[in-house]
Amino acid sequence: MRPLPPNATIAVIGAGIVGTSAAFALMERGYRVTLFDRAEPGRTGPSFGNAGHVVGSGIFPLAEPGIGLTGLRMLMDPEGPLKIPASYLGKVTPWLWRFWRSSYGEAYERGIRALIGMNRGAVGDAEALWTRAGIGHMLRRAPALYLYESEASWMAARSHWKRRIDEGFASHFVDETAIRDLEPNLAPIFARGVISDDWGIVTDPFEVVTGLFHAGRQRGIAFREAAVTALAPDGEGVAVIIDGEHQSFDAVLVAAGVWSRPLAAALDEKLPIEAERGYNITFPGRSGLINRPLVFGDRGVVATPLSPGLRVGGWTELGGTELPPNPARWRKMAEISSAVLPELTGADGAQWMGHRPSMPDSVPVISRSGRHPAVFYAVGHGHYGLSQSAKTAKMIAELVAEATDDRYSAYSIGRFAD
Repeated sequence: MRPLPPNATIAVIGAGIVGTSAAFALMERGYRVTLFDRAEPGRTGPSFGNAGHVVGSGIFPLAEPGIGLTGLRMLMDPEGPLKIPASYLGKVTPWLWRFWRSSYGEAYERGIRALIGMNRGAVGDAEALWTRAGIGHMLRRAPALYLYESEASWMAARSHWKRRIDEGFASHFVDETAIRDLEPNLAPIFARGVISDDWGIVTDPFEVVTGLFHAGRQRGIAFREAAVTALAPDGEGVAVIIDGEHQSFDAVLVAAGVWSRPLAAALDEKLPIEAERGYNITFPGRSGLINRPLVFGDRGVVATPLSPGLRVGGWTELGGTELPPNPARWRKMAEISSAVLPELTGADGAQWMGHRPSMPDSVPVISRSGRHPAVFYAVGHGHYGLSQSAKTAKMIAELVAEATDDRYSAYSIGRFAD
């Protein structure tokens, strides 16, 4: 593979946090970048309403040993953190098969190693990129507090914390007395906790995307609000197709989240990406109730003090992009919010649901296409799009400008060629 020379033209499809970050990094390398999105940048995907965490210590895939039985128990539990609508089960079954296959043995260990490579130094990577863009003030380092409500749940999590510590992710344990001192507004139901130092939070994830987008525009990145329907080879380059119109570029980066799959399919390329629907509620004016990002280990949700308010959200619902949100998920989220933070009882909040772009092994595809050397992918970041966006941008810039394909083989789309 040959590096793409400076001043070449590159289309970036998708103006969420991953696409805008990559566009900025490519612009810094001297490329002429055009960013495409079907709507206002950052508005329609998970970049708009995610939890706002920048996570360094997120090193474990969702598919873990024993996930088959654990997943069934969660599906059977009406209040469990995993749901699959019956009407979507047939469509998601092939993805679930890959998900299960990645949950044990060497496949699981490969996933851990790949996530360590992505998330190590995530906060510093974000600080560096966003400072260059003039939006460094939108991020602050804020160690997270993981919370466990019983000795049993704490003991079940201890092996994960040992692995994190062994890998160099600074963490320390706290008891129930320390938890009350750290977060006095929490309900007195937490027996154990862990402070994870490799963490940061943003003012508002949508503000970060728009800030980075405008910084790129000021430096010459073009933008076109249009839905790209397909890609087609065009000599050594690639044509972006919009309503039958062809626009030629020297290279294309696909960073459209769950909407990347049809673009890959147009090149006859397997991209097993699935829409993992996440729900949250944002309580305006309540950010002061907590002092740091919180992770409720027994409930599958997190809480973050953001500028729009206190945001509580999480969970996994594999339901595609067409089904409407399930209001019962928000009702349960409100119940959890009041159970862990009693001052939220009866409080009104803004509801949101977004589609996380998830791969079956929880590892993003950051890769050159296996079908066309001028097509690249940066998709499938799941829960860690904001966390991994700056490192992804760096990796994509190196793949394009230096042809470092071998260096990033763990993230290649080729791992799904079977």
